[in-house]
Amino acid sequence: MKRLMSLFLILAATLGAMAQQEMNLTIDQAVELAVKNNHNYLISQEEVKQYRYRLRQSFGFLPQVTLEGAKNLDEKLMVIEIPPFYPGGEATQATLDFTMNYEFTFQVVQPVFAGGKIFYSFKNAKLDLDIAREKHRDAQKEVILNVKKVFFNILVMKELLKAHEEALLLAETNYRNVGENFKLGMVSKYDLLRAELAVTGVKPNLTNVRKILDLSLANLKMMTGIAADVTIDVVGELTFHEYQLELAGLIRKALVNRSELRQLQLEQEKAKNLLKIAYGQFLPNISLIGRWSYRSNTFSLKGNNWDDYYSINLGISYPIFTGFKRTAQIGEINVMKKILNLNYEQLSDGTRLAVEDLVLTIKQEYENIQNGLKSMEAAEEGARIADLTYREGLISILELNSSTNDLTRAKVNFFQAVYNYNIAVAQLEKISGVEFKEANLNGGMNEE
Repeated sequence: MKRLMSLFLILAATLGAMAQQEMNLTIDQAVELAVKNNHNYLISQEEVKQYRYRLRQSFGFLPQVTLEGAKNLDEKLMVIEIPPFYPGGEATQATLDFTMNYEFTFQVVQPVFAGGKIFYSFKNAKLDLDIAREKHRDAQKEVILNVKKVFFNILVMKELLKAHEEALLLAETNYRNVGENFKLGMVSKYDLLRAELAVTGVKPNLTNVRKILDLSLANLKMMTGIAADVTIDVVGELTFHEYQLELAGLIRKALVNRSELRQLQLEQEKAKNLLKIAYGQFLPNISLIGRWSYRSNTFSLKGNNWDDYYSINLGISYPIFTGFKRTAQIGEINVMKKILNLNYEQLSDGTRLAVEDLVLTIKQEYENIQNGLKSMEAAEEGARIADLTYREGLISILELNSSTNDLTRAKVNFFQAVYNYNIAVAQLEKISGVEFKEANLNGGMNEE
């Protein structure tokens, strides 16, 4: 009986451990899992395969080879009249059969000249594949950026949770101290009520931070494809570095590396090729056609009853009038080129402005971080002095609560600045294609 109970307990513990799996997740692991499981990224990956197959369909410069076979089921023969061989005689009729019951034809059509339509159609198919690959790379960068946003937000929420928990602990300590002093008649009931109100005022913020943290963790699990019943804990520190940012160089790199701009450049190349294809419609198509045929009245592979013949032709096709279709296509493509050029200029200007905005944001948030460090240090000292001064009866409970709120507010502002700084750096990495590493650090700053 004891052995059965032991086995039951072991089995229950094993099932409980399986039901409550835990996982520690670093930012690199989160990015790797998100890339593997993100639907947009996987769709872009499949689109690359799709356009690779489309490229194979554009080998129009290769010969087309066909094999045809036919069996004659019924036919009406040609009838001719043969005049009589002597005067007064009757004419006779004769039927002529120029076809045979079985015929097999092997045909090869080799394009010789198509006015550039085949060549530029193939080039556009390659450009479509390049665009799909560029979208695939951009989808990966977008996944990385979104993961960083969620990951850093979780780190910030964890720090804010600690800050609000410390504020709650401090408020509860003050409330207990005020309560003891109230019992001794050293403070008024108003002070006791204000101390109690300070405790209740911290709790909603604490609940809200916990809610945001839980939602962010759930969002991260969804992005990375981790099961909902798995408990995850992000591993990392909310750090920041000071970077050397050269605006002109970053703008040049962004104009070269930004995925949306590269896609528009490829679209512009496609439009040029489409215009050449449209002009090629005014030129004839020339093909070399070879046919080899075998005919027989009986289907038998034995004997020598198959007649064969071949023909080699040079075929020319020239559309004379197409109902103004070709000129309309040329006009449409020219308009398309203008639209693409305007979109490219607009996006280039937007890229310059976005890079400048991010650089200024990074510099501004770095200053906010430095100010936040000093503000936290001053607020911590102010809270300590306020606590001692209140115990001496030199300040009111309102001033004590205000010092506690100032400390919490300073921590919130500091962590928000660190979050904004890291996200701005991640966005600048995406738009410029430059990865900021510790080799780019100015002075090796690594503050926490």
